[in-house]
Formats: sequence, C-alpha cells, structure tokens
Amino acid sequence: MSYLPFVQRAAWIWSAEGSHAAPTVAPASHYPVRYFRRVFSVAKGSGAQLTVHVSADSRFLFYCNGHLVGRGPAKGDVNHHFYDRFDLTPLLRAGRNVVAALVLDMSRVAHRPSALGAPCSVMTYTGGFVLEGELAGDASERIDTGLAGWRVAADRGFRFQNIGTRFEGYHGYFEHRVSAEIPAGWTQPEFDDSAWSEATVLYTAERLENRRDPTSPYGLMPRIIPQLEEGPGARFADVFLPGGALAGEAWSRLVAGSGPVTVPPRTTVRVVLDAGKLTTGYPSLQTAGGAGATLTLTYAEALRLPWSTPGARLLGKPQPLANLASHFADESSGWTFDRRGTVTGWCDVWEPAGAPDEEFEPLHWRAFRYIGLEIKTGDAALQLCALGHRFSAYPYEVKAEFACSDARLEKIWRVGLHTMRLCSHETFEDCPHYEQMQYAGDTMITSKIAMLTTGDYALSRQALLQFDWSRLSEGLTQSRYPSRLVQVIPSWSLHWITNIRDYLFITGDRETAQQLLPGMTAVLDWFRRHGDADGLPAKLPFWNITDWCPWWPRGVVPGADTGPTCIIAAQFIQALDDVADLERSLGRAARAQALADEAHGLRASLHRRFWSEGEGLYLDRPGGPEVSQYGNAWAIVCGAAGERERARVLKRFPSDAALAPGSFFWWHTGFRALERAGAYDRMPEFLGPWHEMVEAGLDTFVEENSYWRSLCHAWSAHPALEFLERVLGVTPRAPGFAEIAVQPHRCGLQHARGRVCTPRGPVTVAWRVEGTRFHLEIDSPAATPVQVTLPDGSRAQGAGGKFHTAVTLS
Repeated sequence: MSYLPFVQRAAWIWSAEGSHAAPTVAPASHYPVRYFRRVFSVAKGSGAQLTVHVSADSRFLFYCNGHLVGRGPAKGDVNHHFYDRFDLTPLLRAGRNVVAALVLDMSRVAHRPSALGAPCSVMTYTGGFVLEGELAGDASERIDTGLAGWRVAADRGFRFQNIGTRFEGYHGYFEHRVSAEIPAGWTQPEFDDSAWSEATVLYTAERLENRRDPTSPYGLMPRIIPQLEEGPGARFADVFLPGGALAGEAWSRLVAGSGPVTVPPRTTVRVVLDAGKLTTGYPSLQTAGGAGATLTLTYAEALRLPWSTPGARLLGKPQPLANLASHFADESSGWTFDRRGTVTGWCDVWEPAGAPDEEFEPLHWRAFRYIGLEIKTGDAALQLCALGHRFSAYPYEVKAEFACSDARLEKIWRVGLHTMRLCSHETFEDCPHYEQMQYAGDTMITSKIAMLTTGDYALSRQALLQFDWSRLSEGLTQSRYPSRLVQVIPSWSLHWITNIRDYLFITGDRETAQQLLPGMTAVLDWFRRHGDADGLPAKLPFWNITDWCPWWPRGVVPGADTGPTCIIAAQFIQALDDVADLERSLGRAARAQALADEAHGLRASLHRRFWSEGEGLYLDRPGGPEVSQYGNAWAIVCGAAGERERARVLKRFPSDAALAPGSFFWWHTGFRALERAGAYDRMPEFLGPWHEMVEAGLDTFVEENSYWRSLCHAWSAHPALEFLERVLGVTPRAPGFAEIAVQPHRCGLQHARGRVCTPRGPVTVAWRVEGTRFHLEIDSPAATPVQVTLPDGSRAQGAGGKFHTAVTLS
C-alpha cells in the first residue's frame, strides 16, 4: 500500500500571530510574506533519501540547499487544496542541509478588479505552510512542520503595488522588491537563523477524503498537473529608446549578451525591450552595484499610438462595445508594433541592494512582448550585466501537425497553437495578460485544441473537476473558476457539459465522466426548472451573455430577460444530446434514450417558436424582429433546422448585414453550422479576421472585435480545430478514439496533411487533388476501426494501420 501524506502527522505553521491576530511585525505592504527554514544533518555515506510533500496558502517558492525546487500550490480552492511532491534526494549532501520556503499570504487583501488587489484566481483562507517528509537512510528523521526545528521570519523586502493600473485586471498586485531588506543567503544551509522565531502551529493537516469534523480549513489533495515548464534563458530580440530611436551600441551589446551597460549616478535611463513575440515567463535582470537605484519594468502586449497616427492598429472600424467601456482608460489610442509607440501597463519595481552580483526575477510569470525598462540611479553607478527572459507555461509538447496548399492557413495554425500555449498555465486562461482566469466557454475550445495536439489530458481533466467544484446550490457551475468573485453565466454551464463530452470521446476516461455525471444532471435540472410551457429555458437569472456581439448590451441576446431565446434554447438541446452520448457510452441506454427523446421534442418547439417563414431565418426571440449570426448557427447545430430550412438560411447566413454580428467566439459554432448545412467548403471565406491579425504582425489571436483589451485570447484559437477535425477530418466515433472517423473537406485546397493525437497513437492523414481524382492516405493506430467518408459522399472502412483510397470528383 502506497504512503499517503497528511494523515494525522504534519501541521500547518505560521508566524506568532497565527491565523487571526494582528502580525507581530507589520507587513511591508499588501501580502504578508514569511520565510521558513528547517535544518537537518546527513551523515556521509548514509544513503539518505528524502521525499517531501508541500503546500501553502497562498503561494510558495520551495528550496533545498539553495536550489529552487518548485513553485505552488497549483490553483484550486480551499476545500480542494493541492499539495506538491518533491524528491530532494539528488540535492542532499553530507553534513548540514536545509529546506526553505518563501510563502505569500494573499488572504488579507480583497480582490477588486479596478484596483487589482489579490489575484482573483487564487482562492485562499489564511496564511500557512505545511510540509511532511522523513529522511530515510541509516538514521531517519522526520522534518514535518508542526515538529520542533522549524524557524520563521517576517519579510519586509517583498512589497506589492498597483502602479499603472489602466483598466480592470484580475491577476493581482505586481511587485515592489527592496533587496536590502531580504536576508542574504537565507536559502543556504550555512545561513544563521538563530535570530529567527520558532514557527507557530496552526492546525493538523487533513486530506480531503479524511475530513470529518475538520479543524483545518483545507482539504489537501495531490497536484493533478505537473509543474509548469520553465525554459532556459532567452535574449530579447531588440532594444530601442521610447519613440523608436536606436538605444546605442552598448545596449545592443548587452541584449546580445556581450557586455554590460553602466548607468552613472543620479541618472534616469529609459529603454524598450522587445522579446520579438508575445510570451509568458520570467524577465531576468543581473546587476552589480547601484545602491539607491530603482528599476521599473512595465509589461505590454503591444505598443500604443493615437488612432490618428499612421501605424496605429485597430484591425477594423473603431467600434467600442458599450458594455466594455469601463475597461478602457484611453479610447483615443490603438495598439501597434511601430517602435514609435509607448509602453503602458502594469509594472514591477526593483530596488537592488547594491551588491556586486544580484538578480531579479518576479515571483510570478508575466505576459509581455515589450518591457519598458526605466532605471533611476542614486549616488552610486549601476552596472546592468545581463538581460533576458525565461518562458513558462503548462509543459505541453505539441505533436500534431498541419500543412496544406494555402500558406496563410498554415500561419493561422501556428498562431492558434501559440495562443493555446500562452493561455495554459496552472489552469486554462481566457488571456494571460489581462485576467488569467479559467472560463468554461474559453476552456471548451482551448482544452480540445490541447488534447488533440499534445495527447496530454491532465489540465483538461483538472478544469472539468474544478468547474464541478464550483457548482452553486441551484445546480449551475460558476462561469469562471477558481475565482474569488462569483460569476454565473448559464450558457457556460452548458459549454462545460460539451467539454466533458469532448473529453470522454478524446481520452476514453469513463471514470472521470462518471464522476461528473451528477453535476451535469444538476445543470440540466436547473434549466428544466426555468423552462416555459414548451420546456424552453426562459427569463433566466444571472448574466446571460452568449457572445460579445456589439449590438447586444453586455453581450446579452435580446429577449433573454422576458422569455426564451433561440441561442440558449438550442444550447440546452445540445447539452441534452451531449449527456445522452455520455450515458450511452457508460452503458445506460435507457437514460440516454430519455434524454434524446427530450431533446427531440424541444427541437420541434424551438423551430415552431423561432422560425420565420418570411425572413427565412430563425429569430433571436419569439416574434423577433432581431436575427443574428449566432442564433441561426445554433438552430442548425442543435438539429432544429431541417434540410429545407438550412437551405433557406444559407441564402442569408452568415453574411447578411441584418444579422447581428458575433465576435470570434461565435464562429466556433458557425463553422459547425456550415458543416451541418453542407456548406463547409466555404469555411476559408470567413477567415478574413484571422488573416488580418496575422498580417498585422500578431502572433496570438485577440479577444473580440474591438481589439482593445486582450491581444491573446483562448477562444479565438479555434480555427486550429477546423484544420484537424474538418480539413483533415479526424474525429472520434467512440470514447478514446476506439473507433475513428475520417471525413476530409477540400475547402478549395489542393492538398493537406497532418497528424492528430489520440490515446491509442497518432492518426496521420494526407490527401491531394490530382486532376479529377482525390487521393487519401491514412495511417492510424493498429486494430482500430476507421470509417472514411470521401468528398463524393462514398464511404470506406479501414481496420487500422495504413489505408489508401481515391475517388473521382464530379
């Protein structure tokens, strides 16, 4: 039987004030920070081994003998609080050893988006640290927190601020570090901690499954995902002065890694560092001297110019969404990569101690392409010895491939994957720069891209569980989670159900699907309770945004407050079908049939209530007059539109000017509607906005059509799915790709090839058009049935392995 930590052993610890009294040492600023140390000895030749399990509230950096071992805990909630496991054996040495941790307590600061505060996505109760481990070898020793030997000191060097807050942010205060206040060498075994206090015990640590009458607020559980990737050091691609002038030869040498820059006393220097493309990670500065200096690093996705300046970009007609106006501090400026632009945004501030060798990296990764670096020296010169940055994100390894006869689509593919990667850290994120929050609608897209392109399912599984943990007593999930601020969007609970269906069919993980079924049932029951006489969801409470349509106040489709809407009714029908698929896959045929019958009846009701024979379209609300791209897409996708209706809708959909336009998010459904209506080969016609972004120099896709908020947004990466699932045509016909469907679409291309990840192995597809002949080659996992549907409508069967066929095109 494997060892389970945190069963009546270790205890949470803190400094003397514990969890409820005023600190004995006033914190330097917003987040109290504590240092913890535990010294122990290892005899020479003892064969000592040490594995520890570690957690903290709210964040920790953990060290062994001066080496940074890991960061954590991964984002969860208080009742589902993750711990990490670290094998320290390779770092042990004969003689004196130490484990040490820096812990930030974010619990004493409220989250306020307009003024930052604590990170919205870090759920917390009170400051604390816990470790359980036993030194094994010739002489064993327990080093659990709660036992004697743990020492603690209150920090005054790590401070936090919200300088430069321009609009709402959800990622919390940025740093102001005063290095002279940080005890030098405190992570090293030789450091003298005799002046530090003995740690104060708070309460015994408890595993989630062992909680009965708990005294600890935390239900500890093992980390689901791996530690984030932290890449090697990289150089900045360029450096220039604000306004675009050359920064000078010395700065160019510094960025190239071939020489320092010296800033004289009582001098202010400002430069702009360009990473070359948007990234997430840790900027790094190495200095010598410079006591009394202040360095400020301001982070930006792009530069800003007034709209009237040549080179300023909006990517379309300036069209601010009224419901987003509070997010924008300066509506007269646009983004640009023109070096004349300015850097505005959140910043870190560092005051080096003046030592001969110092380094700054922020505690948390940052999102940036540009960093505005300002150096103000005091009475001493500062030497800037090195500049760089290290990539950090979820450790995905992209194994999927896509190439075709249109190089522009290949660029969209690459940018889509980069967007997915930058929106994947300890959770999926809607965006890395602005919010860093996990939303169910965005996750439905990003998770699927990640699973099909990497074959890594851990972050996807964690997200599904976290939304289940978020459910309110009414039954709905929260729309974003983990989150300090409760936000509920009913449609996002339905997207969570679709995400579970996709997860099961891609991974084959029936155990997790079974675990989530009660939550899905609760969501469906909530919508049933809010059904009208026809059973269609009507007059729903909470925020009924469905997409950032610029014609709809706060993205809410007309009629949502007074009755049913076509979009939400269709989404409910789709969710019924998705749960029916899940029940069927779990061997519950009767339940599946009941759900399918319910969906069938509601399709008829939706058609009767929303179809307009005069318009040849589905109305957004009964009686109209509003019509939208998104509403008609959903009517088709949910199956309410028959063949005749689909043909009529296609006469105006999706480009008729009377249709309320959607943002990039709606096209995830819009492309599915084109496929169901038999018009999917038109898909490339509607990729104009994505081409526009690529041609403007963006290497990630933006949030919505005003392009003002987030230049890297998860939900806009979904064309990558189109290339895998429809151009290559690879989808699962049974959970875990136990059966595979391949139905390629030509989309005006002459050839396409690529690879899709499955748990059984990769599926490789290559097709080409030669004259009137369509040639298809497939290499799929052995002993796996493959159903092939060709462009002429004919079908073929494969049994796994290599498969080749060709047909004549009409």
